[in-house]
Amino acid sequence: MVLGSIYVRLSKTEFSGRLPAMAKFGFLGLKSLALGRVKVSGESMSPTYKDGVILLVRWFGAAQKDLPLASVVVIERDEMPGIFFIKRIQKSHSGAYWVEGDNRDPEVEKRMKDSRSWGYIPAHEVRGKVLFRIW
Repeated sequence: MVLGSIYVRLSKTEFSGRLPAMAKFGFLGLKSLALGRVKVSGESMSPTYKDGVILLVRWFGAAQKDLPLASVVVIERDEMPGIFFIKRIQKSHSGAYWVEGDNRDPEVEKRMKDSRSWGYIPAHEVRGKVLFRIW
């Protein structure tokens, strides 16, 4: 379910793909990636990602406790299963992250859900990392 201006919709075209053979032999150092698309719904990440933009996301199979600051991530809160948020990591502390939207418009900030209302979120609620904008 997508509500308001702060959520993202997940595409059903997610896939777990294999990298070319050179990656299997250590050329890229990776064996497989779980990739998917998300469509931004709302304005909490504007101007970086505006409403309707499609992003490529690398999905995580386990909690990531070492994501760099400023990473843009997809979050699914335990108390809101099936609703996803795109936010930027601002701080990290003991396996938890402080995340906020990029939009600094005071009217938008009043409606945003992020760490200013949640506090730190546990690492296991970070479901993926945005790699880049597709469209």
